[in-house]
Amino acid sequence: MLRTLLCLLCFSLPAIAAEEEAPPRLTPMEQADEMFQLAQRVQGTNAARAMQQIALRLAARAAGAEDLAIERRDLMEQRDAVSRDRAMAPAARRARLDALQTALTVNGDRLARGFPDWRSITAPEPVSLSEARSLLAEDEALISLHQGEEHLFIWLVARDRVIWHRVAITRPDAAELVATFRQDMGLTGTLRGATALKPQTADVGLPAFNRPLAANLYVLLFGAFADEMAAYPHLRLVPDGAWLGLPFAALLTGYEDATAPYSPTMLREASWFIRQHALTVMPSVVSLRALPRREATSAGTLLAVGDPIFSGTASAMEVARAGGGAADVSALAPLPGTRREVTAIAGAFPDDARVLLGAEATEAAIRSADLSDRDVIVFATHGLIAGELQGLEEPALALTPPPEPSSADDGLLTVGEIAGLRLNAEWVVLSACNTAAGDGEGAEGLTGLARAFFAAGAESLLVSHWPVRDDAAARLTATAFAELRAAPGMRKAEAMRRAMLALMADETDASLAHPLAWAPFFVVGGGG
Repeated sequence: MLRTLLCLLCFSLPAIAAEEEAPPRLTPMEQADEMFQLAQRVQGTNAARAMQQIALRLAARAAGAEDLAIERRDLMEQRDAVSRDRAMAPAARRARLDALQTALTVNGDRLARGFPDWRSITAPEPVSLSEARSLLAEDEALISLHQGEEHLFIWLVARDRVIWHRVAITRPDAAELVATFRQDMGLTGTLRGATALKPQTADVGLPAFNRPLAANLYVLLFGAFADEMAAYPHLRLVPDGAWLGLPFAALLTGYEDATAPYSPTMLREASWFIRQHALTVMPSVVSLRALPRREATSAGTLLAVGDPIFSGTASAMEVARAGGGAADVSALAPLPGTRREVTAIAGAFPDDARVLLGAEATEAAIRSADLSDRDVIVFATHGLIAGELQGLEEPALALTPPPEPSSADDGLLTVGEIAGLRLNAEWVVLSACNTAAGDGEGAEGLTGLARAFFAAGAESLLVSHWPVRDDAAARLTATAFAELRAAPGMRKAEAMRRAMLALMADETDASLAHPLAWAPFFVVGGGG
């Protein structure tokens, strides 16, 4: 199958004979632009729509209408929650949806009176190739993927060039390739690991890794413009469909690494994609213009939450099997590395770091706090997918549970509760498991915790593809913030790139060279 999938078919147009009576034909660049904009119209994701709400808030703030923008966000969140509530009687659901739609119409009319251009922000026109080129820095390129039924269309856009081509790969085959890559990485479980894996000092015992597939996927996606891409140290990736689940950092740019003897040394020195490029994932191309560019914060304001009080050894599914009413969140395994992680990150914010650890790391503390003045917010805890805990119908972050759980505080900060927060954070770091996952099994990526934090007002996120190691996660995030403090103005994605390279280079633990340890996190959002 791979031979077929790896056949790159560069798109070309047939020669056009000049005929006076023929209507004007599009040039290749005009056709590329037309397809580029068409792909954006059919690609809209929930995460991208949440980012547009942030753009609306920022623009409405300047017009004195931010409260109306937040009211609109809350109404839309309520509408989505009612639409998902299968327990509600159909007639009651219809009545509630009608009422919410009426409220949204009234809200829109009020917005229009004080802020006439609000509709152009929440339902923007696609970005043209010329506009995309103007929005990019000289050292970065945009790579946009659009997965059609039979072909994958790929654009590389930079200030000085546009390259467009298509790959003969179907939507089901794309999903199969990404699923195979993830399965062959040896992913198991869903919770953040409470302890490090045993140090591996010998070659034996390293988890498997499908190096040929990692090299073939690189050729499949980037082979048509690999030479040109080398000129851009920062790449903004807009994946589509199943490609959202691909850890791009762990692709191999050199096929010799696919056949070399497998060892920690080979993994430490391999031609990983992240070695050449800092990577920022964006929910949509429109994200280029959705948010103002802010420099990465190295000494702003911080809220860091970590080391919630868990006293058990259970996995999420074991907690779910406990039976009874509310799940016993305290039965989850503790995460000792998160205290060290949060403390180390706080050191990069000497002027204003608010830290909630242990008994203070509660849902009630988060929901009652004024978070609007925090530039960076960090959660270092268990991340849960919908259905992992008994009765958990939406993704959540696990926090210190109260003695008596209630609707106000059950130890679980769910996506519905997160979306209702009021944030102005330029970066929210979710040092937890599967935080890039969707809001349910088989759901589109970035629709769970990521979408909720965008809806709450985060400009950029750090999220994870899979269950993260407690020790590795702590080192990755702490190193990234140390890099940002040492070099104010550095991109978040570049700080993470350096943290990944530093972790894999550690020879004291052979298992750290494996992508399973260093590649779970990625930066997503309009900044980066």
